Amino acid sequence: MTEAELIESSANYNALMLGWVSMYFTAFTAFIIAAYLAGNRLTTSQAIFVSGGFLILSALSAFGAYGTGTLLVTFANEVELMNPNRQFAANQPTINAGVALLVIGIFGSLKFMWDIRHPKE
Repeated sequence: MTEAELIESSANYNALMLGWVSMYFTAFTAFIIAAYLAGNRLTTSQAIFVSGGFLILSALSAFGAYGTGTLLVTFANEVELMNPNRQFAANQPTINAGVALLVIGIFGSLKFMWDIRHPKE
């Protein structure tokens, strides 16, 4: 690929990664609001269904963000090899840290639902 094609591919994968992260935060926010407003009134099967749906959607979003972020880094590295003057902020440790924060958010949200459903009196 030419340098221009690699830059365009990097921009496309950056947009895809941000789309996955946006989907994650939509699911995260909806789950937290639902847990706070209705978590203590849900039956066990309803709570399992809602939590399972959140877990699946958020995990897919985190994996999608990791995959597209890794491809973004690959293309950015290729551009930097072709033209050392072009510097990209994307690197693998940043992608790993971002996805780790998403995973921490998943477990934190599930713990939040648990705490709402099992209050300490």
